[in-house]
Amino acid sequence: MSAKIQFACLLVAVYLVGSINAQVWDFGPCPKVTVQDNFDVASYLGVWYEAARFYAEFQKESRCVVANYTLKDNGHVNVLNSGYFPGEGYGSDVGDGKPNPDNPAKIGLKFNRWSPRAKYWVLDTDYDTYTLVHSCSSFFDLFNVQLNWILVRDSSLSTGDASKIQPQLTKFEKQGIDVSKFQFYGHVNCPPKDTGV
Repeated sequence: MSAKIQFACLLVAVYLVGSINAQVWDFGPCPKVTVQDNFDVASYLGVWYEAARFYAEFQKESRCVVANYTLKDNGHVNVLNSGYFPGEGYGSDVGDGKPNPDNPAKIGLKFNRWSPRAKYWVLDTDYDTYTLVHSCSSFFDLFNVQLNWILVRDSSLSTGDASKIQPQLTKFEKQGIDVSKFQFYGHVNCPPKDTGV
């Protein structure tokens, strides 16, 4: 690659980094991860509580985050995310998850009809206790933007105490994910809300 093309790519990369909504990014391509073998969408459905996440602007300062997954007639997954935003109260968003027919642990997720589907990859789950979710986009393999979540079925595991989910952090680490970037908000002192999940 010529020096001019490399310089142009660098300028584009700098522009893209500046325009990223304060997500967690790193140099180089996305980490090479493996997803859950024989993923069963039906067993994955239901309520999950957020125990830890990478910073994302769209989740800024939210806590008491709950995800409720239900199956649609077309085989897609209805995603209802809700959380408490200090000073604003509870908010929610509805998305559409489309499992890859060849590898259903690789789900394409979008929250409006105009947006492209983002990666929602299930790296590991036991369906009853925890799930590890990964999303990454690479820009010319110069840098990548990552979102990662640890979700649990039991909200008592989501206290903001990393030691309660240390085995899950270790699994992320083995996949090449920098676990120092995780934030722990938990489900402690969640304000009451008027409606269900």
